[in-house]
Amino acid sequence: MKNLKLSFLSIFFVIFIILILAFLLADLEVRAVAPPRITATTAAVVDVETGQVLYEKQIHLRRPPASLTKVLTAIIAIEEGNLKEKVKVSRRAAYQEGSSIYLEEGEELSLEELLYGVMLASGNDAAVAVAEHISGSVEEFARLMNKKAKEMGAKNSNFVNPSGLPHPDHYSTAYDLAMIMRQAMKNEVFARITATKYKTISWADNDWGRGLRNHNKLLWSYPDITGGKTGYTRAAGRCLIASAKRNSREVIAVVLNSPNDWLEVRILLDYGLDNFKRVKVIEKGDIIHQLEWEGSREGEISFLAERPLTVLVPVGGKIKIRKEVYLKPELKLPIRKGEIIGSLYLYAGEQLLGKTELIALNDLNYNSIFLRFWHWVISLKER
Repeated sequence: MKNLKLSFLSIFFVIFIILILAFLLADLEVRAVAPPRITATTAAVVDVETGQVLYEKQIHLRRPPASLTKVLTAIIAIEEGNLKEKVKVSRRAAYQEGSSIYLEEGEELSLEELLYGVMLASGNDAAVAVAEHISGSVEEFARLMNKKAKEMGAKNSNFVNPSGLPHPDHYSTAYDLAMIMRQAMKNEVFARITATKYKTISWADNDWGRGLRNHNKLLWSYPDITGGKTGYTRAAGRCLIASAKRNSREVIAVVLNSPNDWLEVRILLDYGLDNFKRVKVIEKGDIIHQLEWEGSREGEISFLAERPLTVLVPVGGKIKIRKEVYLKPELKLPIRKGEIIGSLYLYAGEQLLGKTELIALNDLNYNSIFLRFWHWVISLKER
């Protein structure tokens, strides 16, 4: 691998320069499997472990997400709330339009019961009750939704309510919804709730409970299914998000405005599960690069990968993986062994496949007493 040489004087310009090292790995050449043809306006398949996009059709196109919104509502409630805590149903919640679990004003249920109502029966009334309990109001909860969505990897979404009822400023994308579902499925409580077929929850003062049946038909017809959420409004069309696991790999498929959502999601899940394989591109501790450093006692420093990086490649097809190394802008002597000194990014085209921090394999010190003294003086000024 080609070494780079930095003089002592040039190091003062590192704060203005990011070192980018890009090169291509060997192509993997075999017969390709053609991606499926999907009639949905926008669709995506994402690998749960890596976040890698395996199929895309206008994945960043903004669309009404309908009740797929409730995936975000549920995971926020699970992370921010106490599942056993009682929630009192407000008038606003009880009189929500659209799909409902028939909540009554003043009724009290546990937060966990309401989440089954949100995810299985897609109750708009349950979603509002949850939002008001967590944040005090729908409006405050929407702010929390947008903050959380960005943290989960959403790039082109805006949410104004917890249910997905149509609003001009309420939108998302197939990619964003896949990223939200990906993070949600890492939560054991969410994964359990979304995979539940039937659930009975309390119903006011009645001797019987509310019987809920999950709207996700794939729980009965697709053996590898692990979860999902349905959605429909006239503005959004038929929408579906689903996750499935096969041979230790799990993927998420999303379709928005699909005339045949059940079939198309099955096709996409099969495509994502059957046509890709894991390849470990970087091992933990691999030497990624070596840098000659004039003016240092050791003369050279090596960068190690902090963790392994695995990517998915087509079982049939060709992929070009580009590595980019970025050094920390403030990098300067002395550098200590084990210190984070940069980052490594893997790309296929413009798609980010993975990232790991780079750590120093060895110490790197000044080569003269004068420079060590100068560094000591500078450090005193910075304190």
